This record gives sequence, structure tokens and C-alpha cells, in this order.
Amino acid sequence: MKFRIIFPVLFLMTLRFGFSQVTTEPAFPRADQKIKIIYDATKGTTGLKDVDPVYIHIGAVVAGPTSTTWAIVPFAWGTANPDARMVKTAPNIWEWEFTPNDFFNPTAGQTIYRLGMVFRNATGSLEGKTDTNGDFFVDLSQGFEVTFTNPNSSKLLEIGESQEIRIASSDVADLSLEINGVVVASAAGAESLLYTFEATTEGSFNVVAKALKSGEEDTAEITLTVVGPSPQAPLPSGVRKGINYISDTEVVLVLEAPLKKNVFVIGDFNNWEVLPSFQMNQTPDKELFWYRLTGLTPKQEYIFQYLVDGSIRIGDPYADKVSDPFHDDEIIAQNRYPGLKPYPKGKTEFQATFLQTAQDQYQWKYLDYEKPDKEELVVYELLVRDFDDRRTFKAVIERLDYLAGLGINALELMPIKEFEGNLSWGYNPSFFFAVDKFYGPKNQLKELIDEAHKRGMVVILDMVLNHAFGQSPFVRLYNDGDYGAPTLDNPWLNRVAKHPFNVGYDFNHESAYTKALMDSVNNYWLTEYKVDGFRFDLSKGFTQTNSGDNVGFWGEYDASRIAIWKNIYDQIKENHPEAYLILEHFADNIEEKELSTHGLMFWGNMNFDFRDIAKGNSRNFDWGYYKTRGWDNNTLVSYMESHDEERTMWESLTWGQTSPVNIRQLSNAINRNQLMAAFFFSIPGPKMMWQFEEFGYDQELNNDRLGIKPTKWEYLDNPERQRLFNMYRAMMDLKSSNNAFNNPQNATLDLSQPLKSIKLTDADLQVVLYGNFGLTDIASANLTFPASGTWYNYFTGEEIVLSGNSRAFRVRANEFLMFTNKKLPLPEGEILQDPILSINPEISNQSEFKIYPVPASDRLIIKVPETMNSGNFRIIDVTGKVIREDVYLATDKNLQVDIQEFTSGLYIFEISDNRHLMRKRFLKK
Repeated sequence: MKFRIIFPVLFLMTLRFGFSQVTTEPAFPRADQKIKIIYDATKGTTGLKDVDPVYIHIGAVVAGPTSTTWAIVPFAWGTANPDARMVKTAPNIWEWEFTPNDFFNPTAGQTIYRLGMVFRNATGSLEGKTDTNGDFFVDLSQGFEVTFTNPNSSKLLEIGESQEIRIASSDVADLSLEINGVVVASAAGAESLLYTFEATTEGSFNVVAKALKSGEEDTAEITLTVVGPSPQAPLPSGVRKGINYISDTEVVLVLEAPLKKNVFVIGDFNNWEVLPSFQMNQTPDKELFWYRLTGLTPKQEYIFQYLVDGSIRIGDPYADKVSDPFHDDEIIAQNRYPGLKPYPKGKTEFQATFLQTAQDQYQWKYLDYEKPDKEELVVYELLVRDFDDRRTFKAVIERLDYLAGLGINALELMPIKEFEGNLSWGYNPSFFFAVDKFYGPKNQLKELIDEAHKRGMVVILDMVLNHAFGQSPFVRLYNDGDYGAPTLDNPWLNRVAKHPFNVGYDFNHESAYTKALMDSVNNYWLTEYKVDGFRFDLSKGFTQTNSGDNVGFWGEYDASRIAIWKNIYDQIKENHPEAYLILEHFADNIEEKELSTHGLMFWGNMNFDFRDIAKGNSRNFDWGYYKTRGWDNNTLVSYMESHDEERTMWESLTWGQTSPVNIRQLSNAINRNQLMAAFFFSIPGPKMMWQFEEFGYDQELNNDRLGIKPTKWEYLDNPERQRLFNMYRAMMDLKSSNNAFNNPQNATLDLSQPLKSIKLTDADLQVVLYGNFGLTDIASANLTFPASGTWYNYFTGEEIVLSGNSRAFRVRANEFLMFTNKKLPLPEGEILQDPILSINPEISNQSEFKIYPVPASDRLIIKVPETMNSGNFRIIDVTGKVIREDVYLATDKNLQVDIQEFTSGLYIFEISDNRHLMRKRFLKK
């Protein structure tokens, strides 16, 4: 006798009845019989909804009855094969008939156990898969069997409800149905049996289906649990949605589930059983369910769920720690979260959550820190996953000194809330109050934030509140199937997104439920984790104005969206007045200006312009300045790179022009990107940079857009890339030390021609920046200054004295000149490539060639190598101008040169004897 149990809490049916998206005729398909596959394109992943025609992609599974490996796959992907084209029988209903053995033609000894399938359009660019984005599998009958076709898993009923029970056998047989050992229905010589169960008494009812044929018997079981109506009781005073810790042994659990009938708490504390004593109370308005859980052991972790209406299993939406059935094993195996309790496999399914009383609280150490003004922000966007190969919060903590030394004052963490999977950018959120465990425990995130504050860096979280993904309780409480689209009664989410480019499921931000959720999420992270603000992802999607797939209409002025964002801003500022709120908006400028006036900040994407410039072209990028947009507030966070766009250095090295300057050579690419950085940071206002931009990260984004990217920390060992790092550090130092780069009294941008300029005037400092964005030298460029007098080249220390307000300069390709009207400290490290080195002479080994003292004040002593004969020397400033030249004798191996009259700055000493040429830099104090 064969005996099969359909487990009450585990049933993951992958039979022909397991997916409402795919059904078969007959109900028990066999490999030697004709089978009709019926696909509903409105269910599961809906990528093929309203697509016509639809094609099947199908394979035979021969390795075993539970294997998922397709061994025989006759159809090629992405072809309009007429044999794979399905027949449309109704809107979005498609059928395809075949006999598996004839179609797949298995070899002798091969058994087809299952059929694997997905559905597609002709090219394969659109797919229809299961709710969990997986393949469909239909099990083929290998013999005599019986199963439940309705319901196909255990179910919970309330008193007064009825349940149709239908069983089917693979062959004609004597069928019977037993409930708690009593036969309630039977039929001789039948293929199916129908019985209606009336729920009149509370309790657990074991339902057994039996089929008997010629002495062979098969059995299947489910459980029907009957409960009374939810007890009605008002919410206890002082509790809120989520887990409320009352004492070291007691919590009150509160679930928002409007109009649901009943909820049970299941978990480690009751062995995951559905017990009447764990039925939650329902508030009289039928909005909330709550339960007082007592007798807990202090500090012990408990994994738990809510069982809603007998079929929906979810974790607490407000929990701060998630137990995942699919991905926690990897976290445990890699010891990413020490002591992580494994998921309770075999006891439940779907995501669960943790509760723990008497938790060890993080002790904040650095709460007294100064926050920069909005216009002073230099934001470093960072993905924990790819910033360090260890991919942990701890690894980021260990590199905070590097970031502080670079000069950033704001750390923006890409999403760290619990997302689906382990290796992700994080824009697929599922639990909005939980830290993703792949990066480490929540207290390590708090330590990261605390240590950043210690170093004078504020922390901004990338907040994803446009959408939720299918594992989220906010989706699964009201949706199709296990992970399908929200139903129309979902209080938080739209069934169909209101705008293009949406991912996941779109929040309805005009819903009172969503508004309350958003306010809770924002306040939680600002309060519990002491973060300093948010960058809101896809903020243009916060609208109920339906733009469908019309991208242009989506970006137009939207009064409803403006009202939503003003409300979110006002709610945050009420409790956290100093919080930074940055939107990834990219809407009509009139809309952004209005919200900017209200106080919101905005991403200013200048990547397209700067990527084109990186290749050698000249563009006007003054749209990166808030006044060019006509804004009143300096709230435009402009950037050359973000996680969404290709790197400028990749553009230089891959697509850079090769003549007259070869930008694809690293040294020239560095010069080009230095030029860009000089101008980018000189535009007044807040800035953002993407991790590793400071040393010219050059790995292509779109070869594997969401995939792990190598860190390339070794690039900092390259002297050329160090020059770029030093340039970024110098510009950030200027910005942090001088208001002229933040909110000057006057700024003049002239960026339309290849010779571009920015002039900044503040109370105590004037700055003049010129740069040649062309690829040919300008032999004599007339550079104008705000006034006559003494000016100082910031990068060399050179002094120039103007009798008028202009002077002619030779400005080489990719060269930039920054002058200030007061002497500033020279930037740290080498930045400029010596212009004269572009001649590319043959330079001898310089190990015996020494210059000292460095820096020098009155005289310079040069140790001439023994191998050099009599020759010439000259001193050149960084513009290429020869300041002094003379001869020297072969016997004079310790040459002394008077430099007392030289102005302070960087110079090049060159010596040659017609056989050898040597150069060294030196600094005149």
C-alpha cells in the first residue's frame, strides 16, 4: 500500500494542480497519453498578460520525480517556432496539446517523471513564470494514485463556513473520504468524489482520501481546522503596530489586517501549532489584530509568524529581524551573522520574523557631532556588498578612516533594509524595518553609523518606498497566490503600477494606510539608528496620477505628487528638523523648484554630460548649478557618477578620442578626469560621488548590471590613479574650508566653449578657474581676473602679479588653472602631470640624481650622477616656462643654484649632457 500525507503546514504542491496559472487535462497526465497544457497569463508573473501570441518552452525531467533539471528540450529559445505556438481559447488563456513520449522520444530506459515549462513571447524578451519567478513543473503519473484537487492543502475555516472537498484518482477505483476516522462519502468505480464539509464545531479534522483498485490502495491526507470567530477587544493602551516589548517575559503583538477574519500566532513558543489559545483578538473596527504573549524567556530568540485566514503565513511587517527559508543557510555557512538561529524548516514556510525580550542595546558613543549645511555636503554613495570583498558592515567600519582622509562629510548607504536574496543592490525590499542579515547584525550597522559620526560624517540611507517585492507582508496579505500581484482590496499597494519603470509592486501614496506606514518607516530609522537623512529612490513614482507607459507624461508637473512629498517632508521635519531629504526625482523643473523651495533636495544627474566630456568632447554642464535652473535654494546634489550609470573613466579608457591626445592612455585619461573634477567641485552646492570614483574605477556597469563588481583597491598603488585621488581630496578640502565653493556671494559660470571658466567671490576669498576641454593646446589664452594684484596658483603655489585684470597664458589640452586672491596651503600629494613630460624624451635611470633640501628656500643643491659629462641645466615652472638655464662642468657633482628670488611654488629641474636627460620636481617655500 502507498501512503502519502499532505502536511498541514508544509504543502508545497508541484503537481498538475499546484499552480492555478497552469492546469492540465486530464487531471492525472501520463507520458503515454495526450495532455493538454492550459496556461493563464494573468497569473504568476504577468509578463505575458495581453501578449499575443504566446509560445511554450518545455522540457522533460528524467532524473527523478523531484528533479528540476530539464534533460530533453526540443525547442530553441527566442524563436517563433510554429510548433511551440499555443492556441488562444479565451483572453489570456492559452492551450497546447501533445503526447510526452511521442514528443520527447526518450531513449530506452528513460522515464519522464515531470514536465518543466515556462512561457514566452516569440523573442523570449517577455516571460511567464511562477509567482516566485521560477519554472512550472507538472508531475506525470507513474502509477495508481489519489490526491486532493480542492482544497489542495490544509485549510482553516470559521464556524459556519463550508468547504467543498474533491478528490481524484489516476484510474477508475473505489473512492472514499474519511474525517477523523469516519467514512463520510464513497463511490465505487469512479475517478473523482465530491463532499461538502460543514464547519459546525471547533477543532482539528483529519481528512483522508482513499482509492482502491484490484487490491492496490493509495491514500492522501489534509487537515481542516475549524475555529470560532475572532474575539473582539480594543487595543491595549500604549501599544502600536508590530512587536511591543512590555517586559522581559511579555510582548504584545499587533498586526494591521483590515477586514481579515482571523489571525493565529504560530512559532517556536507553541511548536508552530494552530491553537485556539493563540488566536489573536480583533479590534471592533476590524482593522487590527493583537495578542498578549507571556511566559517568554528573557534574551531568548523566538521565530514566529501570523497565520491569517488559515492560509496566509507572514512575518511581522514591523519586525527588525527576518528568518528566511531560502537564504539564511548561506549566511550561517559564511558566519556572516554569528549565532544566527536557523529557519524552522519542516515546521512552516515563507518568511518568518524574530522577537527577543531583554535585548542588549547598542550604547551610542558619538552623538555630539556637527552636521554640515545642505550646500556643504559631499556625499559618498556606497554599496556595502561591493565596497569591500568581505561585504559586511564591519568591513566598511574598517575603511572609514580612508573615507575621512579623502574628505567626504556624508556617507550614503545603498539600501540595507531586508531585501529579497542575499546578493542585491537592495532595491527589492521586503521588510522595511529590518536590517539585511547578509551584511551583519543590526548593532554592527549602528556601530558603523556611530563611527562615521565620530569622524564627522553624517549618514544618509537610500530609502526604497516606491514599491515592495512579493515576499513583503504588505503584498502577501492581499495578493494573488503566494507572491503574486496585489489584489484590489490591498490597503497599501496598487494592483497595477501608476507609472512606467516601476519595479516590484507600486505603493498607493494617497492611501491613509500607506501614509502612516511611510511616516513610521522614516521616523524609525531616524530615531532607532540615528541616521541623518534619506535619499528616496524613484521619488517620481510617488503619485496616483496614472501615466501608464507614457514616460513624458509621468515627468510633467504633478500636483498630487507635490502634495505627497510636502506631507512626507513635513512629517519628518516635525520630529527631525535637521534631517536631509534628497529625492531621485528627475521631473519637470517647475515641480522640482517648488519642492526645493519647500526644503527638499534633489539628485542632479550630470553623468551624460560628463561621460561625453570624458571621451574628449566639450559640453555645457551648467545644469548642475541650481541657479541655472532658476531655483531659490541651493539644494541640487549634482553628480558625475552614481550606481545607475557607466563610469566616466570607463568611457575615457574605452571610447576616448585618440587624436590629437590619446585619452585611452591612462595618464591622459587621468588628466581628463582631473579637469572634470576641478570644475565639478567648483560649481557651488552639494555634491555626490559614487564609490571608487576618486581613483578612476573603470569596470563596465552594463556587462552585468546588478552583478558583483571587483573592488580594485589596488588601483591606489598606481601613481597615476593616486594623482586623481589627490585631486579629489584637494577639491574636497577646498570645499570644506571655503564658503566660496558652497554658497558664494557671487558665482559666474562660463561653460559653453572649450575654454571654460568658473569665478567665485565670497567675503574673504576669490577663485578663478580656467580649463581647456579641447584636445589641442591654446598657445595664448587671455585669462581675465576680477582684479589686479597678486594671485596664487592653488595647485603649484606660483604667484603672479597682474597690473591689469588679464594675462595671456598657454593652456594645454586637459589643463586646468585655479587662482585665488589669497595664498592657500598647497594640496597634499602629487596632482599635476609635468606638462613638459608630454615631449616623452628618453629619460635615464635617476637613482643617483638627487635634489635637496625639499622644500627649498634660498638655494638648491643638486647631486649630479658620476656618469654624466658636462652639459646644461634649466629650471621650468609648471606652465612650461623656462625660468633659468645655464651650463655645468663634469667635475661639478654637487651643483648649487640660487633660487632666492623665485616665487613660491612647484618647479622642475632638468639636466642634460646630450646622452642623458633627467628631471625632478622641487618645491620652493
